[in-house]
Amino acid sequence: MIDSKRTGADWAIPAVIVATVAWGIGPLMVRAMDVSGYTTALFRMWMGAPAMVVAARLFGRPLTWRDLRVCAIPGCFFGGSMVMGFMAVRETSIANATLIGALTPALLLLGANRLVGERSDVRRLPFALVAFAGLAVVILSGASTDGASLKGDLWAGINVCCFTIYFLTLKKRRNEGMDGWAFLAGVFIVGGVLITPFCIIMGNDTTSITRTDILYLLVMVAGPGLVGHGLISWASRHIPVTTTSLLTLGSPVISVFGGWLVYDQHLGWTQVFGAALVLGGLAGSVWDRSPRGLPVVPEPVE
Repeated sequence: MIDSKRTGADWAIPAVIVATVAWGIGPLMVRAMDVSGYTTALFRMWMGAPAMVVAARLFGRPLTWRDLRVCAIPGCFFGGSMVMGFMAVRETSIANATLIGALTPALLLLGANRLVGERSDVRRLPFALVAFAGLAVVILSGASTDGASLKGDLWAGINVCCFTIYFLTLKKRRNEGMDGWAFLAGVFIVGGVLITPFCIIMGNDTTSITRTDILYLLVMVAGPGLVGHGLISWASRHIPVTTTSLLTLGSPVISVFGGWLVYDQHLGWTQVFGAALVLGGLAGSVWDRSPRGLPVVPEPVE
């Protein structure tokens, strides 16, 4: 039975944890597909867009033309992040793509969160550093088995910049009271329109997608899309953007363990130790020193 006295802040961290698990399965789906990152991103955006529009009508409020105008800039960065993230996975090692792609919390801790009126809590910084160290151990301990490339690393770098800007804009719009589902529907549509000509021109296998690929895409729409992005969007209204982004550091760890379970990739004790560091660091970084034990933020009105 749900405790009626609990606030949005009480549910926000569990929601982000569930979203992080959903995001962690995304790379496993991309790895299983037989088409390029361009084609994956193209179909991912246009299959996700109608799902978000329906979700906005069912769980939030219907998308409006004003929402689309508001989502113009974040939608561009969201679309760019989607393409660059998938290309990074294809062009460089999984280790490099994942590690570089997980640097959003670092950018926020270095002061980018001030753009949405927040300040980094120095009491959580040591725990955040432990989580970063553990993530590096998890990813880099398996790096020797994959081939890295400067081109792919560049895609990953552009991806983290685009996603950080999108993440900050999401927080800003949610603070202003914008419905989270309407925001997601808007950025998916804008991002889809933006990347379509680019992906068609650059990709050479748009018509080569198979039924199996479509199945993987549907899983991505439901898991990383509706569950992942949906819960992150909702939670961003209730907890600091730095807390949200730090929790998502668990996603690469899930991907690594998923690769071990699904694709029989090597998993050593060093990676297990790194995963323990990540989880311990995340627990310390989000645990507040106040009596309630959770981050204290003003309770918004949805």
